[in-house]
Amino acid sequence: MVDKITFESPKKQVEDTLKRSAIDEKSVIQEVDKILNDALENGATEIHFEPDPEKYLIRVRIGNLLNEVGTVPEKLKGNIANRLKVLGGMDITKSKIPQSGYFKVTKGEKKVELYVYLLPTIYGESITVKISYKVSATMHLNQLGMNPNILNEYIRALAKGAGLYLITGPPGSGKRTTVYASILEVYKSNTLAMGFDPIVKYEIPGMIQGKPEEKSEFTFAEAISSLMKQEPDIAYIGDITNEGEARATIQGAFAKRIVLARMTANDTINAIQNLVDMGVQPFLLAASLTAIINQRLIRKLCPVCKEGYKVSDAIQRELGFKLPENAMFYKAKGCQQCGNTGFSGVAALFELYRPSEELNKMIVAKESIQNIRNEAYKEGLVSLKKDGVAKTLMGLVTLEDVLNAL
Repeated sequence: MVDKITFESPKKQVEDTLKRSAIDEKSVIQEVDKILNDALENGATEIHFEPDPEKYLIRVRIGNLLNEVGTVPEKLKGNIANRLKVLGGMDITKSKIPQSGYFKVTKGEKKVELYVYLLPTIYGESITVKISYKVSATMHLNQLGMNPNILNEYIRALAKGAGLYLITGPPGSGKRTTVYASILEVYKSNTLAMGFDPIVKYEIPGMIQGKPEEKSEFTFAEAISSLMKQEPDIAYIGDITNEGEARATIQGAFAKRIVLARMTANDTINAIQNLVDMGVQPFLLAASLTAIINQRLIRKLCPVCKEGYKVSDAIQRELGFKLPENAMFYKAKGCQQCGNTGFSGVAALFELYRPSEELNKMIVAKESIQNIRNEAYKEGLVSLKKDGVAKTLMGLVTLEDVLNAL
């Protein structure tokens, strides 16, 4: 039985707004509520309403995959958009400009935040609803699936108690979860922990957490500087996207504190290049950086029906490194347990960069990223690819998913 969900919109608007339409208001409300209900029931993180000439194609993201769940006919597209605008506190009279909104859902005892983004297209408004489940942070680093060497090395890095710790990867790779697991690793009741992030996904008792307001006159970089002036022992400041935010973050990391931040990057070495491209001076980066994690989320094989197969010489040559003798990889099959998909849950791949004295010298000397990457590998950096292959040999994931994620 699906719990009834109740909505809390930031702007009070009467529910009969859609009565102006020739389409029955009740059916539109029921349609949207059902789509939201089903998505929440399945743990989706995004809902996409994708317009074409005949319909809205509805897809939801569960894990890191978008799945088609249905369609809405052309005649209902405008009313569906209006319903979501009403919920998100947006202007229903405007359909030719981008808009964004926000509302909350109460589903049973759970509090969920939904962020709505509309973009006008030639076939109507494209709508994305991003879902943030407000829960207490309970997942610890040893529950994320890091291999023991990476886990122990990262815990040692956090024990240093100061510097910049970057958690990187593409959107939807689980960066926030790793950030909060990192905070749980170091947070103690006699420390001051503060966070500032556009979406507060997790709550930690005792941690002060805030988020920017869209209409605020302050920039995110100014907010970071303001947070640092409150002298937290642990600071988490969300995504770094430009020079101002990068500079404010790195300046904060020079004090005796842990600064955690997220950033979009292909791998750990690419993250260094991204910061330099933003205008961060290499010597400041070398002086502040303590660790970088890069990660991916991929589908986890169903443990009941997965099938093993022997690794061929051709696959070994393509991978570029030697595997154990008689190595076995695994593929999906499908059974009743996993809904005939062959997969159940997600697994994470990790890469950890710890700067050595030699690597810092190379960064300051502005050596090429490829040279820095080669030196990091020589010093023992385990690439995402190698971590993925190791998890493939364990029967957790498929080789195809690992290679597709890189």
